[in-house]
Amino acid sequence: MEYSEIEELLNRYLEGETTLEEEALLREYFSHSALSPKHLEMQEMFRYYADANHAAAAPFDITDELSAVIECEWKKETRNRFRHAFAWAGSAAAVLAISFGIYHYLNTSEATVKDTFKDPRMAYLETKRALLLVSNTMNRNTASLKYLAKVDESFNHIKKITEIDKVVNSVKNKLR
Repeated sequence: MEYSEIEELLNRYLEGETTLEEEALLREYFSHSALSPKHLEMQEMFRYYADANHAAAAPFDITDELSAVIECEWKKETRNRFRHAFAWAGSAAAVLAISFGIYHYLNTSEATVKDTFKDPRMAYLETKRALLLVSNTMNRNTASLKYLAKVDESFNHIKKITEIDKVVNSVKNKLR
Protein backbone atom coordinates (compact mmCIF):
# COMPACT_ATOMS: atom_id res chain seq x y z
CA MET A 1 0.00 0.00 0.00
CA GLU A 2 1.38 3.38 -0.94
CA TYR A 3 1.83 6.35 1.31
CA SER A 4 -0.77 8.48 -0.53
CA GLU A 5 -3.37 5.70 -0.27
CA ILE A 6 -2.69 5.38 3.45
CA GLU A 7 -3.06 9.14 3.91
CA GLU A 8 -6.34 9.16 2.01
CA LEU A 9 -7.71 6.18 4.00
CA LEU A 10 -6.57 7.75 7.26
CA ASN A 11 -8.31 11.05 6.45
CA ARG A 12 -11.51 9.19 5.52
CA TYR A 13 -11.19 7.13 8.74
CA LEU A 14 -10.91 10.26 10.85
CA GLU A 15 -13.96 11.69 9.07
CA GLY A 16 -15.86 8.46 9.75
CA GLU A 17 -16.37 7.57 6.07
CA THR A 18 -14.47 4.27 5.78
CA THR A 19 -15.89 0.81 5.36
CA LEU A 20 -15.07 -2.13 7.60
CA GLU A 21 -12.69 -3.57 4.98
CA GLU A 22 -10.79 -0.25 4.75
CA GLU A 23 -10.54 -0.06 8.53
CA ALA A 24 -9.14 -3.60 8.57
CA LEU A 25 -6.50 -2.49 6.02
CA LEU A 26 -5.56 0.45 8.27
CA ARG A 27 -5.30 -1.81 11.33
CA GLU A 28 -3.08 -4.19 9.43
CA TYR A 29 -0.87 -1.34 8.18
CA PHE A 30 -0.47 0.19 11.66
CA SER A 31 0.29 -3.20 13.25
CA HIS A 32 3.70 -3.25 11.48
CA SER A 33 6.68 -1.77 13.30
CA ALA A 34 8.35 0.00 10.36
CA LEU A 35 6.29 3.16 9.86
CA SER A 36 7.04 6.70 8.90
CA PRO A 37 7.56 9.08 11.86
CA LYS A 38 4.41 10.95 10.88
CA HIS A 39 2.26 7.85 11.47
CA LEU A 40 3.71 6.88 14.89
CA GLU A 41 0.96 8.72 16.76
CA MET A 42 -1.70 6.94 14.74
CA GLN A 43 0.02 3.62 15.38
CA GLU A 44 -0.41 4.19 19.14
CA MET A 45 -4.09 4.95 18.65
CA PHE A 46 -4.69 1.79 16.59
CA ARG A 47 -2.70 -0.28 19.11
CA TYR A 48 -4.89 1.10 21.90
CA TYR A 49 -8.07 0.19 19.99
CA ALA A 50 -6.75 -3.33 19.35
CA ASP A 51 -5.95 -3.80 23.04
CA ALA A 52 -9.36 -2.44 24.01
CA ASN A 53 -11.08 -4.94 21.70
CA HIS A 54 -9.20 -7.83 23.31
CA ALA A 55 -10.16 -6.66 26.80
CA ALA A 56 -13.84 -6.24 25.98
CA ALA A 57 -16.29 -6.12 28.85
CA ALA A 58 -18.19 -9.22 29.89
CA PRO A 59 -21.59 -9.57 28.27
CA PHE A 60 -24.38 -7.83 30.14
CA ASP A 61 -26.77 -10.23 31.85
CA ILE A 62 -30.12 -8.57 32.55
CA THR A 63 -31.37 -11.43 34.76
CA ASP A 64 -28.69 -10.83 37.39
CA GLU A 65 -29.48 -7.13 37.45
CA LEU A 66 -33.22 -7.74 37.72
CA SER A 67 -32.70 -10.31 40.47
CA ALA A 68 -30.60 -7.84 42.45
CA VAL A 69 -33.20 -5.08 42.08
CA ILE A 70 -36.08 -7.39 43.07
CA GLU A 71 -34.18 -8.66 46.11
CA CYS A 72 -33.35 -5.12 47.21
CA GLU A 73 -36.98 -4.03 46.90
CA TRP A 74 -38.16 -7.13 48.78
CA LYS A 75 -35.77 -6.35 51.65
CA LYS A 76 -37.07 -2.76 51.82
CA GLU A 77 -40.67 -3.95 51.83
CA THR A 78 -39.98 -6.55 54.52
CA ARG A 79 -38.14 -4.02 56.65
CA ASN A 80 -41.00 -1.53 56.37
CA ARG A 81 -43.58 -4.22 57.13
CA PHE A 82 -41.99 -5.10 60.47
CA ARG A 83 -41.09 -1.54 61.41
CA HIS A 84 -44.59 -0.84 62.77
CA ALA A 85 -44.63 -4.11 64.72
CA PHE A 86 -41.29 -3.26 66.32
CA ALA A 87 -42.54 0.22 67.22
CA TRP A 88 -45.65 -1.24 68.91
CA ALA A 89 -43.61 -3.87 70.73
CA GLY A 90 -41.16 -1.23 71.98
CA SER A 91 -43.99 0.97 73.20
CA ALA A 92 -45.63 -1.94 75.01
CA ALA A 93 -42.32 -2.88 76.66
CA ALA A 94 -41.81 0.70 77.83
CA VAL A 95 -45.32 0.87 79.31
CA LEU A 96 -44.78 -2.46 81.12
CA ALA A 97 -41.43 -1.34 82.50
CA ILE A 98 -42.85 1.95 83.78
CA SER A 99 -45.90 0.19 85.27
CA PHE A 100 -43.69 -2.34 87.04
CA GLY A 101 -41.53 0.46 88.43
CA ILE A 102 -44.52 2.39 89.76
CA TYR A 103 -46.05 -0.77 91.26
CA HIS A 104 -42.77 -1.67 92.95
CA TYR A 105 -42.33 1.89 94.27
CA LEU A 106 -45.86 2.06 95.69
CA ASN A 107 -45.72 -1.35 97.38
CA THR A 108 -42.44 -0.92 99.20
CA SER A 109 -42.89 0.36 102.70
CA GLU A 110 -40.63 3.11 103.88
CA ALA A 111 -38.00 2.14 106.38
CA THR A 112 -39.19 3.41 109.71
CA VAL A 113 -36.83 3.99 112.55
CA LYS A 114 -37.89 2.02 115.55
CA ASP A 115 -36.97 2.97 119.04
CA THR A 116 -34.31 0.71 120.43
CA PHE A 117 -34.66 2.05 123.95
CA LYS A 118 -37.89 2.22 125.88
CA ASP A 119 -36.41 4.54 128.49
CA PRO A 120 -35.59 8.03 127.09
CA ARG A 121 -32.83 8.53 129.67
CA MET A 122 -31.02 5.40 128.44
CA ALA A 123 -31.34 6.62 124.83
CA TYR A 124 -29.87 9.99 125.86
CA LEU A 125 -26.90 8.36 127.64
CA GLU A 126 -26.19 6.06 124.69
CA THR A 127 -26.30 8.99 122.24
CA LYS A 128 -23.98 11.01 124.49
CA ARG A 129 -21.52 8.10 124.63
CA ALA A 130 -21.52 7.76 120.79
CA LEU A 131 -20.96 11.50 120.32
CA LEU A 132 -18.09 11.52 122.84
CA LEU A 133 -16.47 8.65 120.95
CA VAL A 134 -16.72 10.61 117.69
CA SER A 135 -15.36 13.75 119.39
CA ASN A 136 -12.36 11.93 120.89
CA THR A 137 -11.51 10.35 117.54
CA MET A 138 -11.67 13.71 115.76
CA ASN A 139 -9.56 15.44 118.44
CA ARG A 140 -6.92 12.75 118.32
CA ASN A 141 -6.70 12.85 114.50
CA THR A 142 -6.70 16.65 114.24
CA ALA A 143 -3.80 16.98 116.67
CA SER A 144 -1.39 16.04 113.91
CA LEU A 145 -2.81 18.82 111.73
CA LYS A 146 -1.28 21.59 113.88
CA TYR A 147 1.88 21.29 111.76
CA LEU A 148 -0.10 22.35 108.72
CA ALA A 149 -0.30 25.86 110.17
CA LYS A 150 3.47 26.07 109.93
CA VAL A 151 3.39 24.84 106.33
CA ASP A 152 0.77 27.47 105.52
CA GLU A 153 2.95 30.14 107.13
CA SER A 154 5.89 28.98 104.97
CA PHE A 155 3.77 29.34 101.86
CA ASN A 156 2.95 32.91 102.87
CA HIS A 157 6.68 33.69 103.11
CA ILE A 158 7.21 32.17 99.66
CA LYS A 159 4.44 34.36 98.24
CA LYS A 160 6.17 37.44 99.63
CA ILE A 161 9.49 36.33 98.12
CA THR A 162 7.78 35.79 94.78
CA GLU A 163 6.33 39.31 94.85
CA ILE A 164 9.78 40.74 95.65
CA ASP A 165 11.24 38.73 92.76
CA LYS A 166 8.62 40.16 90.37
CA VAL A 167 9.46 43.70 91.45
CA VAL A 168 13.21 43.08 91.03
CA ASN A 169 12.64 41.60 87.54
CA SER A 170 10.47 44.53 86.46
CA VAL A 171 13.18 46.95 87.61
CA LYS A 172 15.81 44.97 85.67
CA ASN A 173 13.64 45.04 82.58
CA LYS A 174 13.17 48.82 82.83
CA LEU A 175 16.93 49.34 83.18
CA ARG A 176 17.69 47.41 80.00
